[in-house]
Amino acid sequence: MVKQHYEKMRGKKVLVTGGLGFVGHNLVKSLVNDYDCKVTVVDDCINSNESTIASVRDKVQFHKMSVLDTARFFPLLNEAQYIFHLACIQIAASSTNPIADMQVNAQSTLQILEYLRQSSLPSLERFVYTSSCSVYGSSSRLPVREEDATRVLSNYAATKLLGEHYTMIYNRNYNIPVSVVRYSNVYGYGQSPRNPYCGVLGKFVHNALTGKPLSIFGDGEQTRDYTFITDAVDATILTAVHPLAYGDVYNVGTCVETSVTKLVDLIVQHVPGVNVENIPERDIDNIRRRMIDIEKIHQRLGWAPRVGIQKGIQLTIDWYRSTL
Repeated sequence: MVKQHYEKMRGKKVLVTGGLGFVGHNLVKSLVNDYDCKVTVVDDCINSNESTIASVRDKVQFHKMSVLDTARFFPLLNEAQYIFHLACIQIAASSTNPIADMQVNAQSTLQILEYLRQSSLPSLERFVYTSSCSVYGSSSRLPVREEDATRVLSNYAATKLLGEHYTMIYNRNYNIPVSVVRYSNVYGYGQSPRNPYCGVLGKFVHNALTGKPLSIFGDGEQTRDYTFITDAVDATILTAVHPLAYGDVYNVGTCVETSVTKLVDLIVQHVPGVNVENIPERDIDNIRRRMIDIEKIHQRLGWAPRVGIQKGIQLTIDWYRSTL
């Protein structure tokens, strides 16, 4: 039943902003390889490059530009049947330039939505905004559900939530077809360790394989809900094509809590002799526990994660070994 929804994406014209990033380039490759989509990628290459889509580069139209360069960017929206808006300033960089963070994460979203409203593009089937479970902040109730209160603790969370609000407003007031996904700690192959904003799991695996220490902030008992990249991509595509995802927000996670110490233990099973160092807690995303409720996306859309943390770490290590 779910498969027939995915088939709606086949052969469609798709635009992906931030399409060279970690989630972005994996999404682009799936759209091309699995659904034969005609994909246009927009990325400013600040933290990425075209090599991430090398395997499908001849099938993709790529434009090196900022989503804020509206004169060049907006005409690309006209033919798109699906728009995936992934372009953003990463959480670790958001506080260093909060104005840029607001412009890329929220202002660009508003500008796109306003263009879609004014243009009334008949071909547009869905605009998908990719948000983050960081909007929940430090929740006292776990697992955290979509209807639970948001509590932003960073510039990144604030601007991602603002982008969400704009997206939902334009759906309610102007009938722009939208969906929103909130990712929870996506990891897996294709996450460059050279990117200064690579996630903790990617850094851990890279460091383990290159003989560098794994740095644990604080006592290592902080937990997160880690989502494997293929699961994140599948959920993103499903929210674009499923009719029940129209005008709604969905968590994308696993509803499994994993501590940093547990991550290290799982990595050591594959890479013995790893060095570990404990360093003081950082002041960003300093949340003790996080676990994401995925009952809504499971019950309404029929999606469930396929890759657990043990298998995901194994696949990630295999990928890093083959590419290092």
